[in-house]
Amino acid sequence: CGSCSALGGKPATAPVSNPEAGPPDRARTALLVDDDDELARIFARALERSGFSVHRARTGTDALALLAHVARLDAAVVDLVLPGAGGIEVTRRVRATFPACRIVAVTGLADATVERAFRDAGADDFFAKPVELQHLLDAVALRH
Repeated sequence: CGSCSALGGKPATAPVSNPEAGPPDRARTALLVDDDDELARIFARALERSGFSVHRARTGTDALALLAHVARLDAAVVDLVLPGAGGIEVTRRVRATFPACRIVAVTGLADATVERAFRDAGADDFFAKPVELQHLLDAVALRH
């Protein structure tokens, strides 16, 4: 999207056709917030193959700014440690702005305190890095 590039994110490519993604007029949208470019590319590709149009932000501050330009958000994958606003704040704002959004937190600093903080902020699921892609996709799609 145009605003993603302006905010330092990468524009999303068109989602690959996926029968589970639903009708084309109801394309699902996801926000991916991670400053690890390689990991973010892997996550974005997997989300796109699953039928999501992906908005990407490298910093928490960019993610918060992006929320003002997104009409609908079905899923968000948010890292904890980010330049600018942290993942807890991003999660809190995503939940407040898009109450039905499925939020999955990911972090390399996983412990019970961090998980509780993410869940208190509104995260639906929590994973320690490295994350198995299928587990991430299942959590985003609410397929447990």
